[in-house]
Amino acid sequence: MRNSFFLFFATLGVVGTLSCQTAPDQQVLSVDVNVEDFAALMDTSDTGLLLDVRTDAEFIEGHLKGATQLNFYEASFEASLDAMDKNIPVFVYCRSGGRSGKAAKKMKEKGFKSVYNLEGGIIAWQREHSVVK
Repeated sequence: MRNSFFLFFATLGVVGTLSCQTAPDQQVLSVDVNVEDFAALMDTSDTGLLLDVRTDAEFIEGHLKGATQLNFYEASFEASLDAMDKNIPVFVYCRSGGRSGKAAKKMKEKGFKSVYNLEGGIIAWQREHSVVK
């Protein structure tokens, strides 16, 4: 697990984390992470939200255990984001990483403190883990 965290933070340093200053005392972190780091970060988060931004049909076909679904294509998507607690970490994924990357960008713009996007989406997750509901 220590190696995962070291690799995660080393990757952040090399890639140049997508971090920006929104207020003098508030950092916003939005970053794409691989499957291993995504799983490790979720395991260490007591309060994080696992967010599936796929459609209802995709979600029904299978999703990560404990995920909350919020369809990226719904007209109410941004309003739903506005109603969420921006102080808890959000672990967001979709099918292949595209929609969740866009969702992570929107969350960053809305002031979410920590957003982690699963690179490669649930497809990448299924390659390394067989656990989906």
